[in-house]
Amino acid sequence: MELKRKIGIIILSVLTIIILSIPYSTSYLIVLTQQTPILSQNWWQALNWIKDNTPDCSVIATYWDPGHFITGIAERPVVFDGASQNSIRIIEIEGNLSQEEIKKIAVIDNYQTEIIEKDGKIVTRITTARIQDIGTTLFTDNETKAVEILKKYMMPNCNDSMYYIASSDLIGKSQWWTYFSTWTPETHSGDKYVYMPVGLAQTKPVITENAVGYIYPFTSDQAFIIYEKNKTLTLMLQQGSNWLKVKKLFYFKDNNGYLEEYPDAEIKGMVWLSPDKTWIIYIPDELVNSMFTRMFLFNGQGLEKFEFAGNWGGEVKLFKVKFD
Repeated sequence: MELKRKIGIIILSVLTIIILSIPYSTSYLIVLTQQTPILSQNWWQALNWIKDNTPDCSVIATYWDPGHFITGIAERPVVFDGASQNSIRIIEIEGNLSQEEIKKIAVIDNYQTEIIEKDGKIVTRITTARIQDIGTTLFTDNETKAVEILKKYMMPNCNDSMYYIASSDLIGKSQWWTYFSTWTPETHSGDKYVYMPVGLAQTKPVITENAVGYIYPFTSDQAFIIYEKNKTLTLMLQQGSNWLKVKKLFYFKDNNGYLEEYPDAEIKGMVWLSPDKTWIIYIPDELVNSMFTRMFLFNGQGLEKFEFAGNWGGEVKLFKVKFD
């Protein structure tokens, strides 16, 4: 019996290893469900492009996780990394500044300030958290505000050279950068908003409607369903026996992007449909116009101060920050 038990344990262990080794059937799931960046070929190429095509003093701004990759491979300074994600940013300005002047420099709403004496002079010291600064640049829908925050991290005498990385791993970590962006010292808490990627489970004809239905389930009784009829798409959310409209649907047709809006929709937010219709991303209303959404999912279309500089496998997208 002891021998049989040992054999059983060995077989179970082998099966477990095999199951865990099976790759996802579609590569997008690997990209969209990861919580940390991986040094994939896309990252490797992107970081080497940065090394070969940007000034040595260019600051690379993004969330903290790939910071060591950037400094080690691209050889460029970063806003923060794994060793400094909890660090602060201190700005000292000579003089006793007014609250209006301080807020203009701090840019974000939550900051600390104190008046000190330094070298015999009165100095205003402004302190912000790096993680809240960058979280805000991802979460805000105000492009100018994002640029004003990034100005604080420019290298001196570098001709305003800064680049911003919007990468796929930030989809899975949106709950954290939105949390830190909205964190307040009064509540010691913030709000969490998340993207929801969902894969295509089934495609079937809908005879009564003379259409094709694409089904994207995310629970046992809830699914997004897209109907295609005469090259026109209609989006619905099925919850049990209830059928609800979603406010916005973005999709591709003939290599062009199209946005359908339903003003009377019960569900706020947007569904972003991949060009091949194999997956969607549900974007909550709070994130639809965020800087990250506009950079990563829309390649910076409509942005004036973030110039699209490169795309590596749809996983790493790079933007040059344009300061006034």
